[in-house]
Amino acid sequence: MRMKKGYFSLYEIALLSLLGALIFVLKIVLKLPVHVPGHSGIFWMIPLILGLAIVKKPGAATYMGLISGILTSFFGIGALHVFDIFEYLSIGIATDICGYIFSYRFENPFVSVLTGVCANLFRMVVNYSVQLLLGVQGFFIILGIGLSSVSNIIFGGLGGLIAALLIRKLMTAGVIGEDETG
Repeated sequence: MRMKKGYFSLYEIALLSLLGALIFVLKIVLKLPVHVPGHSGIFWMIPLILGLAIVKKPGAATYMGLISGILTSFFGIGALHVFDIFEYLSIGIATDICGYIFSYRFENPFVSVLTGVCANLFRMVVNYSVQLLLGVQGFFIILGIGLSSVSNIIFGGLGGLIAALLIRKLMTAGVIGEDETG
């Protein structure tokens, strides 16, 4: 009997699951009392971009976002509880789109910073959309978008920059290569 080969190998599923869980853990452990919207994007982008840089397949970041979203929703850590899955899924989708567009060249700081910015902004838009659907008045949402978008850009970009530097070091050390999963 011949087994059908899956899209992700067992190694890739294990790696992506661990990195998705790491996003959840970082959200809990590294709570900074900064009270600036989007500051956690600096921590979210590192495992997302790192996982996608290693696996280099469409859907990898979405899978990591799904894992972290399920964990966050299950444990009720985020502000939107069950709807937090959409927020985490959105950062994965945006990261996947950027990875595909830029051919997974995350060792380039420009690509990683732009990916971090796009993913964090996409998360912000989804977050505000869910809040709007749940009945928060649009005036308050529009009022919060100004500062929130600037801080999401800054922190998402910083997370992407850290991810690019980490990927370069791992490539230099030979831990990951051009075609790691080949």
